[in-house]
Amino acid sequence: MKKASFMAGALALVFTLTGAITSSVRAQTIVPPPNSDPFYVPPAGYASLPNGMILSDRTINAEYLLPFLSTNVTNQLGSAGAALLPAISTLQNLKINAYQVLYKSTDSNNQPVAEVVTILVPQETWSGSGTRPLVAFESAEDSVSNICEPSYTLRAGLLGQPASQASGSQLDMLLGLIPLTEGYAVAIADYEGPQSEWLAGAQAGHAVLDGIRAALHYAPDGLSSTTPVGLSGYSGGGGAAGWAAALRQVYAPELNIVGATVGAASNSDLSVVYKANDGTLEEGILPQAVVGLSRAYPNAGVAQYFNAAGNQLLAAAANQNQCLITQAITFAFDGPLENYTINPSVNLVNSPPGGILFPVNSLVDQPLVPDMPILNYNDEFDGFVPVTGDNEVALKYCKAGANVEVMRTSTPLPFSNGTPVGVVVHGIAAIEGALPALHYLTNRFKGLPPRNDCPYSVLWSVNDGMPYQALNTQ
Repeated sequence: MKKASFMAGALALVFTLTGAITSSVRAQTIVPPPNSDPFYVPPAGYASLPNGMILSDRTINAEYLLPFLSTNVTNQLGSAGAALLPAISTLQNLKINAYQVLYKSTDSNNQPVAEVVTILVPQETWSGSGTRPLVAFESAEDSVSNICEPSYTLRAGLLGQPASQASGSQLDMLLGLIPLTEGYAVAIADYEGPQSEWLAGAQAGHAVLDGIRAALHYAPDGLSSTTPVGLSGYSGGGGAAGWAAALRQVYAPELNIVGATVGAASNSDLSVVYKANDGTLEEGILPQAVVGLSRAYPNAGVAQYFNAAGNQLLAAAANQNQCLITQAITFAFDGPLENYTINPSVNLVNSPPGGILFPVNSLVDQPLVPDMPILNYNDEFDGFVPVTGDNEVALKYCKAGANVEVMRTSTPLPFSNGTPVGVVVHGIAAIEGALPALHYLTNRFKGLPPRNDCPYSVLWSVNDGMPYQALNTQ
């Protein structure tokens, strides 16, 4: 396994951040944000309509990542970036049709919400066998502001936004567009919902599945109810894809979902992710995470458990139009969140609100198991979304008889846990896993039998003494 260098990963993050910082504010003046765009407002009476029902639609000009598609930039990302060059070169010249559909869905409490899915379809006639497949790609929106929704980002241009909207999703959105080079359609849902309920698992799963329903029934995109669908996501997007995979059989059993690739899923075990970042240089993401969860579950009693300073901190996190990177910087060095509660000696995971918020949104604690093949991937040394949670979920699924292929890259950078280096490993793994994940879905679309890395007794971790799986996904 070739290991990407520290500089390669650092550059990946630097390009993500500086691209947004150096861009003009053209997006704000030409493309209205969702809270000022009437397209996002559902029509009266929509709540009684079936889930996935199309409420309105529009054709858009999807602007994406021209600087990122530069050969020079890609070469600087090292071997992982070089592997993407052929696909990126194709993507530079690809002509697509782009649509947005407002559709009806339900939130974590099964209340009606209206959400947007962006549908991208290559203009060239599908030349493969059967019907054109659809990849439902979930971008790592990771925010409590709708300014970070992919539907807005794709219209404004990923590098056409101010510094406050800097987000890791600007990198993974590029990776999510690569399926277009295979001729596949791509659907990208605003899965956090109109209230930006970051990390709310059922909300995300419902939104993804209803977004697929809307895409399959939207006549202009040429898809149909028999279209084979693959789920794909990494980090926050991996959590959404994982929840959609788990919920399909009870929420949308009619969908022909043939496989799912779930990378470094933040929702595998939220307690693991929380403890890995609490009190570290990456702790600035946690106020925003608590805000997103408490929006979905106001009955958890977050406001009552946090002290006055804590509620001020959460209010500040909720009221700023910032995406993940800027939020992480803004609220860094504030100390562990426990210091802002009425019981600082108890970890938030073990608190009364934590007892509601963490298990109800963690895949490892759910009784549902996906009934389609799953690729479960992460890096052994990811200090941001530790591999432990994905190992737990893979073991759980194996015990239940699911088909799980496990892929573990290994990037042992020094001091990766609890430092910004952990985020760098997280970014490197996204790049390294992009093509294997696409290859996995391609084989599912072709009807090839998947590899199964169960039985459940196997522990997929270098640290557990077992060799990690190489990038030869099937």
